[in-house]
Amino acid sequence: MLKKISVIAAVSFALAGCATTPTVTSQTIIVAGVGPVEVERLDVEVAAVNPAERIVVVKQGRQTWPVAVPAVFGNLQNISPGDRVEVRRVEGVVLGAKRARKGAKPAIIYTEAAADSSFQNLPERFVVRSLTVTARFEKFDPETNVVSYVGPAGPRTHVVADPDIQNDIRRLKRGDMVELSFAEAFLLQKS
Repeated sequence: MLKKISVIAAVSFALAGCATTPTVTSQTIIVAGVGPVEVERLDVEVAAVNPAERIVVVKQGRQTWPVAVPAVFGNLQNISPGDRVEVRRVEGVVLGAKRARKGAKPAIIYTEAAADSSFQNLPERFVVRSLTVTARFEKFDPETNVVSYVGPAGPRTHVVADPDIQNDIRRLKRGDMVELSFAEAFLLQKS
């Protein structure tokens, strides 16, 4: 019996290692002034660290992606390849949507600290910043105002509240590479 369990466990671990998108868990919390928000949690391994550029490359299974770490998290000297870290994030509002340049690949670019105070009541030491996700556009549902796209973290959806941004998204075609700008709250800590 023990041998059968070991084989089942080995197959399960092998299949988990072949996942094509990161495994993300989420929890809904209530933030004063915002309402219910989803806090996404990714448990990942550090693949590389570039303290000068403030970039930590993380991986989960075969998937890797860069994470720009805000200065508030320190000088990155205490993080090394092989370390396990937890990334938590709360997406805010979609700030913009446009077609990406020709030949663009899925990516996440963190631009600046956002001046949005809507996340100030989050627990722990979250940092608010803005980012641009380059992703493949899948669809927009005008009934629910939900945009679907596939980016570096796999398939995602997000509600678009702004009517001007909804109009920009309606002009996109499935398969177009797009740049979606967001505000988010972010936390990175060693596991």
